[in-house]
Amino acid sequence: MNDGFERARERRNFLERLGEKIPGLKGFLDRESRREVDKMERDWIAGRLDRIREALQEKIRTWSRRGNLANLDIASSAEKALDRLGNRVRHADYGYTGFFDAVKVYEAELEKIYEFDLGFIERVERLQVVVESLPETAAGPALEALLEAIHEADRQFDERATIFEDVTQKGGR
Repeated sequence: MNDGFERARERRNFLERLGEKIPGLKGFLDRESRREVDKMERDWIAGRLDRIREALQEKIRTWSRRGNLANLDIASSAEKALDRLGNRVRHADYGYTGFFDAVKVYEAELEKIYEFDLGFIERVERLQVVVESLPETAAGPALEALLEAIHEADRQFDERATIFEDVTQKGGR
């Protein structure tokens, strides 16, 4: 996760680099870069979920054209759940607070969030494998397993909010 932060820091323009020399402003710029990186990360994860959903939609279209209609209700529920999860990720709270925010998220808390996000990315990658390995027919057990895997990912994503609640209750420390 730090690679993105370092790349964002290196791409700063002259004014931002000059501002780093002013006491207090460097921390502000670092925080804002972290917010940008966090947003980019969440957008990337949400985009990945969108592509998984699109792959599932293609399978649904194929099953429909072939007359495999028996379990399309489960497939449709899975597609909607993927869409919802993607939007939750896209619009989640930032992983870092701004310079003037009342409650600060510091490095230790950031590490918890980054660790969570890495684990969540791995879960999203597993969802992709599940969708790619769906059988040629709309098999009920495979679709039910997919739907449960999506619900598990959704429940895991709830933990991100818990991390933020924990941080705000501690006042950032």
